[in-house]
Amino acid sequence: MNAIHWVAIALSLATLCYGDLKNGRNDKTFYDCTGLDDGLYIGDCTHFYRCANETTRMLPCPGNLVVNEKQMWCDYKALVKPPCGTAPNCSGIINGNYPDYSSRCQQYYTCQHEEFYGFTKCAANLIFNLEKNNCDWPFLVKPPCGSGNERVWPSKPDNYGSQH
Repeated sequence: MNAIHWVAIALSLATLCYGDLKNGRNDKTFYDCTGLDDGLYIGDCTHFYRCANETTRMLPCPGNLVVNEKQMWCDYKALVKPPCGTAPNCSGIINGNYPDYSSRCQQYYTCQHEEFYGFTKCAANLIFNLEKNNCDWPFLVKPPCGSGNERVWPSKPDNYGSQH
């Protein structure tokens, strides 16, 4: 047998095992849609499966995107909770906004009902002030985010209001 025959046999076996090959990717995988409703199903962190009429089609996430199980679409890792993404874990956290230290507090994230609700970016040159629950100038925000301290504004002198 020559090389062309071996390639033909290999492609036939791949089609039998994996389904039709298109653009170097499989249309079918080992995910079995038999008896399942039509729709999307999560494979792993990098792809979904679409079941239609008990036929399986793999849908990979493009580029560096990962499966967002909550939204049922491909998303940035920073917006997806672990294990697929790197979004903050809001389990056991009270509702509120929290500084994102990985961005040097230039953005904050929101937790509601123990769910991560996304990031909010502060305007240019501002950082998140946890005490005020808003974006603020760095010199007005206490460390570790800012450079401010307890006494940002000058205090009144002890003899303020007294007559001399």
